[in-house]
Amino acid sequence: METLQNTFGAPVVSNVQKQHHLSWTNPPTSCLIIKKYHDPAVLKKFKTICIWLITDQRLDVYVEEKDFEELQTIKAGDLTSNSSYANLKMVAGAIENIDDKFLSLIDNIKVWTFGKDKLNNKVDFIVCLGGDGTLLYASSLFQNSVPPVIAFNLGSLGFLTPFEFREFPTVVKKIVKGTLGFTLRSRLDCCLMPCSSQDDEESEGDEFLPISYQVLNEIIIDRGVHSGVCMVDIYCDDFFVTTVIGDGLIVATPTGSTAYAAATGASVVAPSVPCVILAPICPHSLSFRPIMVPANCVLKCKLNPDARSKASISFDGRHRQDFTKSHAVEISASQFSVPCIDKESSMKDWVNGLRNCLMWNGRSATQKPLNKPN
Repeated sequence: METLQNTFGAPVVSNVQKQHHLSWTNPPTSCLIIKKYHDPAVLKKFKTICIWLITDQRLDVYVEEKDFEELQTIKAGDLTSNSSYANLKMVAGAIENIDDKFLSLIDNIKVWTFGKDKLNNKVDFIVCLGGDGTLLYASSLFQNSVPPVIAFNLGSLGFLTPFEFREFPTVVKKIVKGTLGFTLRSRLDCCLMPCSSQDDEESEGDEFLPISYQVLNEIIIDRGVHSGVCMVDIYCDDFFVTTVIGDGLIVATPTGSTAYAAATGASVVAPSVPCVILAPICPHSLSFRPIMVPANCVLKCKLNPDARSKASISFDGRHRQDFTKSHAVEISASQFSVPCIDKESSMKDWVNGLRNCLMWNGRSATQKPLNKPN
């Protein structure tokens, strides 16, 4: 048993081998709500939880600037000026989901502008209303420490969002009391940097400053729109490992092992396992299997000097850009994990997700017992 001090102000008492538990130094006073965009059904749930958090729990509620502008547009009744409501279905849904009580509370909602306001010391926890993509988006907004995240499943798959929306009053009260456990989902610290290239013509005009991203699922290097095979050299702690020849490479976290990496045949890994997954995409080899390396390894990927074309790189499906011989990406374990509130426990939630969302080991019938003669 050990006590850790997290940067969002809440001491974490953890049993390293089992589950982390959160206790507050001071009772939480604020939360950030991140919702799935352009979805009238989610807007209705958003309205309900906003009213409850403000009036019942007396919390300061923050929303993103784009969500606040959406609410102000609806409040003003000028739906046609907002491109989010370009069709009649969304207009009708927006009007139906907004009532006078909520309109009176809109001015009490605080606005957060990404890249301008730092909420790490202002927001005590995050409420996600959407699917797995909404949680990934929430992770991308915090490039350092992340407040605890409670995710309600209002999306399609829901592997990372274990809670049903109807549970929110009970769950939020338990969060405020500090009686729920959470899983620390590891992220990767990815630095896209310049790399010396022998191809002067390709390197020309590619000078840039290193850019860092915090990745919860995976980094993908693939051939993109280019017709040639992708040739990516992999280094681990400055030691050459191999060259990927195929459609590309996935570097995934345990959380990302149930995403794109699963489609390559990579192992599905529990979120508490400290490792990084290297999974080739359609390799031109019958023996190239996905592997896992320890989380304390520093990986580096760059195009092979003999590569005939550029590649593309993306981080959690975002920031997609060309990846040339003048680029390299360095990948290491991030010190800023994402604390996700557990419904039951880390292992139970993970196994339930495998069974219910990915239909793991599902079969239509069980084997009949053997009838032994008397």
